Amino acid sequence: MRADLRTRFLVIGSGAGGSVVAYHLARHGEPTVLLERGKWVRPEDMTHDEPEMIARIYKDGGAQTNSEADMFVLQGQCVGGSTVLTNAVCFRMPEPVRRAFEYEGFELPRDDLDRSYRRVESVLNVHPLEESVDNAGAARLRRGMRALGIEPGRFDKAMLHCIGCGYCNVGCRYGRKLDASMTWVPMAQNRGCEILTEAEAIRIETSRGAVTAVLCRDLRDGSRFRIRADRYVLAGGAINSPELLLRSGIRKDCAGTRTSFNAGAIMFAEFDEQLNAFDGDQMCVHHLADGFAIEQIHNPPVSFALTMPGWFDAHHHAMEGYTRMTAAGVLVPTEPVGRVYLGLGHRLVRPLFDHADIRFRLTSRDLANFRNGFKTLARIFLAAGARRVLPPFARSLEIRTEADLAAIDAAIVDQKSLVGFGSSHPQGGCPAGGNPRRDVVGNDFRVHGIANLFVVDASVFPRSVEVNPMLPIMAVADHAVRSIGGFEPEDEIREGPAWEARVRAAAAVAAN
Repeated sequence: MRADLRTRFLVIGSGAGGSVVAYHLARHGEPTVLLERGKWVRPEDMTHDEPEMIARIYKDGGAQTNSEADMFVLQGQCVGGSTVLTNAVCFRMPEPVRRAFEYEGFELPRDDLDRSYRRVESVLNVHPLEESVDNAGAARLRRGMRALGIEPGRFDKAMLHCIGCGYCNVGCRYGRKLDASMTWVPMAQNRGCEILTEAEAIRIETSRGAVTAVLCRDLRDGSRFRIRADRYVLAGGAINSPELLLRSGIRKDCAGTRTSFNAGAIMFAEFDEQLNAFDGDQMCVHHLADGFAIEQIHNPPVSFALTMPGWFDAHHHAMEGYTRMTAAGVLVPTEPVGRVYLGLGHRLVRPLFDHADIRFRLTSRDLANFRNGFKTLARIFLAAGARRVLPPFARSLEIRTEADLAAIDAAIVDQKSLVGFGSSHPQGGCPAGGNPRRDVVGNDFRVHGIANLFVVDASVFPRSVEVNPMLPIMAVADHAVRSIGGFEPEDEIREGPAWEARVRAAAAVAAN
């Protein structure tokens, strides 16, 4: 049982946004508590047992879906949040997206954001991953892209001496991925931040336009306690942050609105020769196009099978070609038409069912982008020498020649046409902007109408950021510290695994 606490800053959520804010506050000497619903799963506690790790570090054991159960939404539930589940891919927010945010009222000054990127990238050791850890499917994708006149992109990643084991999505048992649990959170703890794990915020209590306390539950024994602070930072992610606002009766008019995703599904290609593409980094090659992205993703066997189209014997036969296959996903930055809300189940059967619901349907524009994306990816696979291509469609389809591509348009009718459709990049729900009637938070990241409550995570994006969002979330959180803490972060961060590695390398050079 935990006792009530009093602190200067309470940060709710230890993912990409909350971890960065907590570190800067602690470094500045501010008494800070970081609240996390999940456990702190250390590298030595991780395994390559996919079902075990998915159950341990994913929200709802990886089973979170939209209300119609035709879309999965993957999020982390552990210290470090969803950063622990990523492939450490780092894209800066595209400049057209930043300008679009500005047009919608969310101002992120370019020079300030660039300074934040440089700080964050230094901590994460962001760099193009070494080709020595590529999986064998990467060469096929590059060959197919170049045959079509497409220059393949190489991912920048937050890694330190990656060995290419191929199990990034169930954590990194080797401690080589510089997610928030390996960087910002322990750095914050070393600076005096108190980390409370296995504890969730269940209601934000307010009075006269300010938060007075957050009611929390200790998930180890079910007991309740309160944390009182001067300022509160909500960083639970694009589903949990609007849910907590709704449960607390805060901004019920617009919390949960304008939810978007980088959503997608995986296409498979089988070759005549053995590839063993499971041996190496999962994600090596990408192509960013107008309206969609193609990203190689070669999953370990369980996750591979979960997204493979087909039923019974057809599915079994397809999986028999696992060692001859590679795969890539088509990701579409969806329009912000989704909604996070408290449904009937939440009202009737609490506390057994206390999750928010997610309403989302692909628009006609999104569907058109998926058609274009899958046709482009199929052409890439065919140009790479694939003997057959298996698109993720409910309607069974096998592509062997250019003539077969015409069937893709007819196969994608609506969202239910896609097998294994979903997202690990939910965004929006607490959109930022200067209009209190439409936006949840202002440009100072303060919730409109609440003097001491801030939101800093992917939920503040008014629409999809269009790329893997981990790095933009961290940079925006770094930028937000000016408003939350009232101070300018120091230009250089001289701590953390990447800094220590650079110091060791410099010492070795000097010694020689």
